[in-house]
Amino acid sequence: MKTILVPVDSTATTENAVLFAAEWAEKYGYDHIILMKTYDSIFDYINISEGYTIVNEETVNSAREHTEALFDRLDHLIKTTGFSHTVSRFTSQLTLLRSINTRLKADPTVELIILGSEGQAGNNDSTVSENIISIGRISRVKTLIVPAGYHFKDVVNVLIPCDISRADHLERLSDYKSFLKNKNHHLMLLYIDTKGNKDVRDQNKEVWEDYVHGYLKNIPFSIHYSFGKEIVKGILSFAASHGTDLIIALPGEHSFLYHMANRSISEALYQHVSRPVLILK
Repeated sequence: MKTILVPVDSTATTENAVLFAAEWAEKYGYDHIILMKTYDSIFDYINISEGYTIVNEETVNSAREHTEALFDRLDHLIKTTGFSHTVSRFTSQLTLLRSINTRLKADPTVELIILGSEGQAGNNDSTVSENIISIGRISRVKTLIVPAGYHFKDVVNVLIPCDISRADHLERLSDYKSFLKNKNHHLMLLYIDTKGNKDVRDQNKEVWEDYVHGYLKNIPFSIHYSFGKEIVKGILSFAASHGTDLIIALPGEHSFLYHMANRSISEALYQHVSRPVLILK
């Protein structure tokens, strides 16, 4: 069994992520979706308008009914996509991050987390969206970030920001070659030269390109270079102008983003991107 875990809240961002998850699952062979709702803090059980008075049993039951109604609504949305496999419901009184960690430890079938991001939408209503960076850091499985309002479509153009000073970093793609070998996929490798000079030629360029051609045999790909000091702007601009359907972020120290400007660049990308971002592990 292959499982997708989708943390949810009562926002349109969540609804969009759940719809995306159902269609992704159907396309890429997942047969189980877990919808996870958490109560992140004591404030879920406190009536703030009454001076932090602990709520009564009736109010707690009302909150539970609200959660069940949310699950029912999301279940209905999933059914509209044609997904016909298992959908499970999971609630937790732990914080969102602890709930995710606990579930991943208990269920080895979970291979992917899908998160809805409000990002460029400019809202601050989604608890899940507020925690995207933290979830991306702690998750031990790959994580897919879906921008608000982005609807599922077949993946054709896949963008991977790269660091040509580390020829071996593409080895992190080894577990995903079957995905990339799809005849309809085209892999675009992008290196951003922050010196901002089109005449600059990195001494590692030739070695790196030879390595790429050898490593990505039988995978359709192209190599691109961009020039400018603003890394995130360069990535987003390239993605928009090249019909990008998915951005793949290599993990940790293997990431181009990690080496160029530490975590802040990766996090800015996760928050502001207008295309789905798949964070590998």
